[in-house]
Amino acid sequence: MQAAARPQCHGDRPMTPLHRLLRNTVAALLLASGLPGTAWAAAGLEDRDWQLTQYWTDAGLTDAMEADRPAVLRFEDGRLGGSAGCNRLLGGYTVDGDELRISPNLASTMMACPPPLMDQEQAVTVALTQVAGFDVSDDGLVLTDADDATLLAFTELESTPLTGTTWSLTHYNNGKGAVTSVLPGSDFVLMLADDGRLSGRACNNYRGGFIAADGDFALEGPLAATKMLCPEPEGVNEQEAAYFAALERAAAYRIRGDELVLLDADGATQARFQAAEPAAASPGD
Repeated sequence: MQAAARPQCHGDRPMTPLHRLLRNTVAALLLASGLPGTAWAAAGLEDRDWQLTQYWTDAGLTDAMEADRPAVLRFEDGRLGGSAGCNRLLGGYTVDGDELRISPNLASTMMACPPPLMDQEQAVTVALTQVAGFDVSDDGLVLTDADDATLLAFTELESTPLTGTTWSLTHYNNGKGAVTSVLPGSDFVLMLADDGRLSGRACNNYRGGFIAADGDFALEGPLAATKMLCPEPEGVNEQEAAYFAALERAAAYRIRGDELVLLDADGATQARFQAAEPAAASPGD
């Protein structure tokens, strides 16, 4: 079966000779202004969260699957991170003008997901190794191959606010050098208010204070929690103790789309959360 011909376009817009001429003219003017060769081009690409909307298959451009966790990539200081919808991806990249090269040695976690999602992930991973250029516009980001054919298309993902959101814990640092998934059947949440109040639910309800600004995060004073012993799921009390310790070690935070990550002073992950819904009230209020 013959593969479908790749469209020679960026999104819905043809890459015409005039388009190339205008783009290259802008590039020349910006370079003449003294900006580094990669700074102007990378400015629109980097430090933004890009949610996958389409990816190339033999059948042509295919819409990305709707999933609990959308496929999101981020380009930052030569490092590519994110997910194709299932496993986490990590690798390197270089930018030169509107040319983009992604390292073929992408690292990935090894989690199994439903077959359609795994098929998407495989197609996206292969496409990333073929990327030769990019185009950022009001419509989003398009990654292209050496012939300017669209391989991957994205829209910018707006980050969930830190405060006023119910954050559901997905992973925590167990204090033994490992970040592990929460126990099945456990439901730990964290809520942060604009006035610096912190509250949540683990095995017990807990509350305290916090300070957050410009990516920095710290508890303000000790956490207070109820003293209930939780019989199930097995190990939930130990998980709670490790989670509270992780919160106390937190020194920074970052939000990528609907995921919140707390890190310690050395940049090590202490806890990962997924946005659930706006917080209407603190537990116990």
